[in-house]
Amino acid sequence: MRARLEAPYFGRLVPRLLSEARGGRVLDLGCGDCLVASLAGPGLEGYLGVDLRGPAAGCCQEVSEHDLRSGLGPVGPEPFDLYLATFGVASHLEPEQLARLVSEVADHARSGALVAFEALGLYSLEWPQLWGTPPGRERMLDYRLGAEVPVHPWAPDELARLFEAAGLRPLRALDRSRQAGPKLGEGHYWPGLPPLREAVGRLLDGDEGVEPREALIAALPPLPAGPAAQVHHALADRRRELVPYVGGEPACLARAVWGLEGRSGGGFGHGLMMVGRVP
Repeated sequence: MRARLEAPYFGRLVPRLLSEARGGRVLDLGCGDCLVASLAGPGLEGYLGVDLRGPAAGCCQEVSEHDLRSGLGPVGPEPFDLYLATFGVASHLEPEQLARLVSEVADHARSGALVAFEALGLYSLEWPQLWGTPPGRERMLDYRLGAEVPVHPWAPDELARLFEAAGLRPLRALDRSRQAGPKLGEGHYWPGLPPLREAVGRLLDGDEGVEPREALIAALPPLPAGPAAQVHHALADRRRELVPYVGGEPACLARAVWGLEGRSGGGFGHGLMMVGRVP
């Protein structure tokens, strides 16, 4: 899923952000394997990654080993054109830590630079129990990434206010992976959710069995009433309408389901990116 659907999503997004930033220098916060550098295309003129563990195996870019929970860190005096955090990195910081990081980015950046931070979306189907929880420690949940790590999902209006408090001008919010969050179907946060991500992954692998299709047309369990539930039930209805009509290779169905994602920015996806500009 990450390599075949989510990386191509960022492969389309990152060059657009670079073009909008009107410059090619990128600071990649929480860079991991430096995927952003490989996706940026010919517009990339300079790159620095920042990651808790330093450069990952196979990364050929310059990476500063630093814990973003302590702020921006040693990134040098020269400003960047695009300050980017992908794959939910912003949610690995507590609210006060994220506010500090955004403020330090705003101070470091030049006028006109773009800031694009992705957090985990509050209204993801993965954790309905949090939909009505205010920001802060009550909203923190343990998230397994090799080991249990605390994360803090966000709503778009909350991220917009955080950007504004740092002096940034919010431009838009972008949802990612509304149907295929990594924790769907595990039963860890909300029981009864169908394993949608596993189903799409199995179809991409060529699985012609009935189980992936059954997962895609499965009814959702009861959800807390409100706009988020309406969005997720509407997507489930569209999947049920779609599945019987898609033939050919299993991967064709996987990509057709992914095509239902559409564009939204309400915090309904696994990822929620806030894009803002430095005045």
